[in-house]
Amino acid sequence: MITMGKLKLFEIVLDSNQNVYYPGQDVKGKCMIELRSELKLKSIKVYMRGVAKVHWTESRSTGNRLGAYTEHYNAEIEYFFKKQVLCGPESSDSRDVLSEGHHEFMFAFQLPNGGISTSFEGKYGNVRYWLKAEVEKPWGFNHKTKKAFTVISPIDINRREYLTPVENSIEKSLCCLCCTSGPIHLYARTDRTGYCPGESISITAEFENHSRRTIIPHATLYQSQTFLATGKSRSRRFKFTIVTGLAIQPRRTANWDAQLLKIPAVSPSIVNCSLIKVEYAVRITLQIPLIAYNLSVYLPIIVGTVPLRAQPSGSQYRNPLMRPSEARMTFYPPVPSYSALELEDISITPPPTYAECISGSVDIGDDEDGDIIGDTRFTPMYAYVHNYSPALPPPAYSEIDPHPNQPD
Repeated sequence: MITMGKLKLFEIVLDSNQNVYYPGQDVKGKCMIELRSELKLKSIKVYMRGVAKVHWTESRSTGNRLGAYTEHYNAEIEYFFKKQVLCGPESSDSRDVLSEGHHEFMFAFQLPNGGISTSFEGKYGNVRYWLKAEVEKPWGFNHKTKKAFTVISPIDINRREYLTPVENSIEKSLCCLCCTSGPIHLYARTDRTGYCPGESISITAEFENHSRRTIIPHATLYQSQTFLATGKSRSRRFKFTIVTGLAIQPRRTANWDAQLLKIPAVSPSIVNCSLIKVEYAVRITLQIPLIAYNLSVYLPIIVGTVPLRAQPSGSQYRNPLMRPSEARMTFYPPVPSYSALELEDISITPPPTYAECISGSVDIGDDEDGDIIGDTRFTPMYAYVHNYSPALPPPAYSEIDPHPNQPD
């Protein structure tokens, strides 16, 4: 249990209770202290730090009777480390004694304009931003409190490279003993490349089953996390939303017309950090019972931070099964790494709402902090689109009048 001594309250409060910031923004707030009796001190300082860090271990065999040993992999990038003296010889407030009662000390820092990654918490690493205030005393242990906040490195999915559909296809003929059945064909595409959490991916797909087996289509949203250190890597993969279609009987065809796959409150894609990568893909699978393999295609997507403002410019409704090449769509070159993009070219207007990451909270205390006063649990907040309504195609029209005998 942490002994607070003369302290009744010691915490960091951000202006307007703001929890989410963008590169270049000011992080403003106050350090609040409430004392039971007067306290002698040397200084009160507040620090702001941003760091990307990875760590994992692997067991290695020595190849002899000594058995195995554990090898550690570590890497760290410090984005910034800033300090302000709020009270003490180095500040305008040179008091060395605080009286009983309530005290507030204002602070303000500015985040770098670029070169920092989105906040992220993973099993083998994190990108973390935090404030720490410290009361330095002439003797005894110092008092410390800590508060983390979310930084979002913007990815504007309204940029034209994120409005391009992603498509893929595969075909396979099944073999059963000495017989070869007809092929199974799968074609799938998304309506665009970039999405925000809360939006839905609209999937169009064709399934052709010329085999003798019943097949079942599935769509799954996958997140891949990759952690990098000293030339090695460690990866994790997670399933999120899953949609299962109706079974397709032998020698039948089926299709999905704007099948929706919801994106939950997950971390945006992280592609501008040299230690941690977060990537997403939609996997479309045809499950083939009693066969050792399934038929699958992957459709890589980007999860961004600025929601879609309108339908892609010049887009028109078309036959849902018409492939992009048949519709004469314009394809743009691959998206550059957004670490190389000029930040001022990206809209950083905050979306109206945020949501806590579905991965839950983490403890931001670490060994070098020692005892921390207050709650050290932290959950990243990400842009989230509530009440998302995808644009649907208009109803199909027929050249045959369904009511030929109706009077004008």
